[in-house]
This record gives sequence, structure tokens and C-alpha cells, in this order.
Amino acid sequence: MVRDTAYYDILGINIDASEIEINKAYYQKATLVHPDKNHGDPKAAEEFRALTEAYQVLVDQVKRAWYNKHGKLCIPQDYWVHSASVYGKAFGSECFEDYFGEFVSITFLSCFEMEKQTEDPEVRIKRAWEKMGTLLKERQEKLTTIMKDRIQPFVDGHIEEFENSVDLEARRLSKLILPRDVVALLILDKKLSCKGFPASSCMLSDFAAAMTEVIITRNLTEREKEEELRQSIVRNLKGMEYMSDRVWSTNARGIELTASHVCKAMLEDPTASKDVLRLRAEALYRLGEIFKGDENPYRREYSLGRADGQESENEDSD
Repeated sequence: MVRDTAYYDILGINIDASEIEINKAYYQKATLVHPDKNHGDPKAAEEFRALTEAYQVLVDQVKRAWYNKHGKLCIPQDYWVHSASVYGKAFGSECFEDYFGEFVSITFLSCFEMEKQTEDPEVRIKRAWEKMGTLLKERQEKLTTIMKDRIQPFVDGHIEEFENSVDLEARRLSKLILPRDVVALLILDKKLSCKGFPASSCMLSDFAAAMTEVIITRNLTEREKEEELRQSIVRNLKGMEYMSDRVWSTNARGIELTASHVCKAMLEDPTASKDVLRLRAEALYRLGEIFKGDENPYRREYSLGRADGQESENEDSD
């Protein structure tokens, strides 16, 4: 028995919907009314809030059982997370797709859905992973081309133009998706808490950290990263970790893998000269540093290198 079906009705799903069906319904509906696409539209904003409220409860097995038994009024008021925080952490933003593409959690769910006729769950996961692998390779090739074009001004010697352009882009991206709410996100495998930062800033810094780490260490072991990503996706699917943490952890691994592939493709390009490869490496490292926003003149209010997003005491001492 379900005491209240309002949340199910909002998402347009049955009361016995699976986690995959819940994610799919929320993603499709919330994307249409997302604030990034509907600036200044109060009706869309309210619909987005209602969809996310329903999603927060139904995607969490404990809260869903509680809701089914007692109804909406029994959900603690301190449970709610800002709507855009929830969406950004799980599904990202189209504004970042030229950097790391669609979040891997969404790509895998789509591939998993394509294999719904496969009865054996392990075979279904295996086939979905294979489908996703093909899509990821195509995506990585596209992103490599985009990144080559993005850093070409630096390679051509227009360094100041390049740095100013990257800085403007970083400031724009870091302000998207969320207001300045308090969100805890996992960054890569470093367990770095991102409290007090917009999720967009976390995604930007995550990509930057992966990019600069690859350049510095030449850590291009993609096979290990792919296996870690596969295991993380399987854990998500089987509900072996708490939902809030595991989705971002998986997506962060996907971002790291993408950054690794893009760097490898650009720095091991057999058609480029040694001088061009060296300049590409410098440009990628510089892009990562600017995206982090830790140093003058590219400091940003919400950068992960600054405690609680506040101005450093000696910022003007340079």
C-alpha cells in the first residue's frame, strides 16, 4: 500500500517503478524545465522544484519506503537539497558537454535501457557496458577535436588572448546551475569535500584537476580508469552505496577518464611536431590552472583552492 502517490504522479511513473525508470523520468522532465533553459520563467522554476523534490525522495530507497508508508508530510524539512544541486550532481549541464560530454551515469542508463529485453542481469550489464564503450570512444574523439581548436591560439603564440578567453569561460561556467548553496560533492578519488561551492564550480575544478594531473604525471593508464568506472557503475546499479555520494563519484571518474583520453590523444599525436606537442602540453596545463581559479589574476570567488570560497588574506599582496 502507498499512502500518497503525488510524487509518482509528478514524475509520471508507476508506484513500482525501478530506480532506472525514476532516473529516466526525472532527467527527461527536469531537463525541459531546467533554469539554464528557462531564465526568468517562474512556472518552469516551480515545475523544476516539484520534480526534484519528488526525485530526491523516490530515488532514495529509505526515504521512498518512508514516503510510501507515511506520505509527504512526514519527510523532515531539513532533508531537502537545493533543486539545481540535485540535478547538477546527477546529470550535469549541457554547458559542460564540450569539455567532458554527457555524464556517464546517463549514458550507461540509456544503454542499459536498450538491453531491457535481456533477462540475465549480468549479461544485460555486460552488453550495456560494451554499448557505452563504443559511445564513449566516439565522444572522446569529438572532444579531442574541440580541445585542439580551443588551445590552438596558445600554440600559435597568442598566449594572452588564450588566457583571457579561458578565464572568461571559467567564470561563466562556474556560475551556472546553482546559486551559492551548500553542497557536499566527492571530487575524483581524493575524497575532497566541496562544501560551500556551486556544483558547477565543482565540476569545473574536477575537470581542471584531472587535466593538470595528467599533464604533470603523464598518468595515462586508461585501462585501469575504465575498470574503476565499470565497477563504480555496477555498484550504483546494484545499490551498494548511498545514492547521493555514489552518483557523483561515478560521474567524476567519467570526467577523469575523458580528460585522460583527451590529453593522451593530443600529446601522442603522431602528425604533430615535438614543438607543437610541447606547446599543447603547456596550453592544457594552463587551461587547467585557470579553471581551478586559485591564482591571480584568475582567482574566482568559488574556487576549490580557497577556504570556504572566501577571499584569501594576502590576495592583494602580490
